[in-house]
Amino acid sequence: MLLARYFFHRLVLLSLLVSLGMGGLLARNLWAMHQNLLDNAERASRNLSHTLAVGLEWVLADVDRDVLQMRSTLQNDGLQGIDAQAMLAVSGSALLLLDAQGRGVRDMAFGQEQIDLVQRDFFQALQRQPDMGLAIGVPQVLVQDSPQVLPLARAWQQADGRLGGVIVAFVPLQRLQQWVSGMHMAPGSAINLIRMDGQVLLRFPALSALPRAHTLAGSENLRRYTASQAGVFTRPSVLDGIERIHSFEHVTAMPLLVNVVQARDAVLAPWRSSAWTLGGIALLLFLGNLGLALLFVRELERRRRTQKALQVEKDRMQEMALHDPLTGLPNRTLLQDRIEHAIAAAQREAGAIGLLYLDLDGFKEVNDRWGHAAGDHVLVHIARQLQQVARMSDTVCRLGGDEFVLLLPGCTLVDVREVIIRVLQACATPCWWHGENLQAVYGVSGGVSIYPEHGTSFAELLRHADTALYQAKEAGRGQVYYFQAVPSY
Repeated sequence: MLLARYFFHRLVLLSLLVSLGMGGLLARNLWAMHQNLLDNAERASRNLSHTLAVGLEWVLADVDRDVLQMRSTLQNDGLQGIDAQAMLAVSGSALLLLDAQGRGVRDMAFGQEQIDLVQRDFFQALQRQPDMGLAIGVPQVLVQDSPQVLPLARAWQQADGRLGGVIVAFVPLQRLQQWVSGMHMAPGSAINLIRMDGQVLLRFPALSALPRAHTLAGSENLRRYTASQAGVFTRPSVLDGIERIHSFEHVTAMPLLVNVVQARDAVLAPWRSSAWTLGGIALLLFLGNLGLALLFVRELERRRRTQKALQVEKDRMQEMALHDPLTGLPNRTLLQDRIEHAIAAAQREAGAIGLLYLDLDGFKEVNDRWGHAAGDHVLVHIARQLQQVARMSDTVCRLGGDEFVLLLPGCTLVDVREVIIRVLQACATPCWWHGENLQAVYGVSGGVSIYPEHGTSFAELLRHADTALYQAKEAGRGQVYYFQAVPSY
């Protein structure tokens, strides 16, 4: 319960509010860092895919130019009308000439003849559609014991429109790999060279689990690749299902596109590290702030309890200083204060004040016969009886010993007489002590003084009431006398 009160203290709530504000600001900054990191990664991917697409276009366009030049010559003169070996010798690119049956033309490449490439993907594509333009095959070995190459092929047609053959240029795969190997790729990132039908021709770095003829045909990623010339999006990869940032751009005039992918987790790895570090620091600050607030509130609560205890003790000491410890009635000090206030009020309103001074007759005999405990019992009994007959505005006081005073503000002589009658009746009430009625032994005598007739100060009123009391005792006790000034001679 105490801990709950601490937590709902306004200082703790303020501390929580400040901590939440700091946490919200940190979360906002972390989110901005998160978005900036992804935006920078997308921008870098776009720039890289554009650079690769342009560079690949330059490389492949030079090779394709030689293929086009050779095709133009073959279209005009045919295989029989040209010196193929001379043409190949002056060509800037290594070319391979195939006839309509997919066989290599003698002396035109590698010094070999009768090379059968009819089953290769690029040849079959051109055989089905000679006018398709440039055909690019999957990386392969065209001639036994030669390095793997990327084939670029175009068909040439005879005068009657029939397929005359195929011209094949090849780009060494090692050359392309060396070109992209100088680029630093983060873990999970890769560069893909993809044919427009979805065939993945080249991937760097290569995946050991990647099939030799892997294709993206029918995938959502390929649909996005072919929908526009360039773009960037985030989706799981078809290869391994890892969510990646895909940036792509088509190679101009080539049935190819370059795709740069970055694993989203790898891109966000530095951010996650920073987020955990900053989050941990923020949590420590939050807990420290809350702890300090709780300690401060606990100290305030301790001081409050101490002050409350001091106030209670102060009130108790003041109560003891102004009240009789036995009966709980106001003592002489408090009586004097109240009389002075009553006199001040009476002076403003031209009112009267009565002071009834009481003393127990036979009280000594009670103490002698039954002991002081019985005497104290009598004093408490008389105090309660006087409080019962007193008015709300009256003050019942014990001066000490067996003497009591009733302050009667704002009362007339008639009021005083009525109070005296009630007081005498109340004091005559039996007081039982272990089966004996002590009231049979003691009685009450009293004296009355009236403000302003008998005095205008506390000392005068009390002295004159005391004088009237002794006059009552001398007259026979058990009665109350009004003060009467004794003439001086």
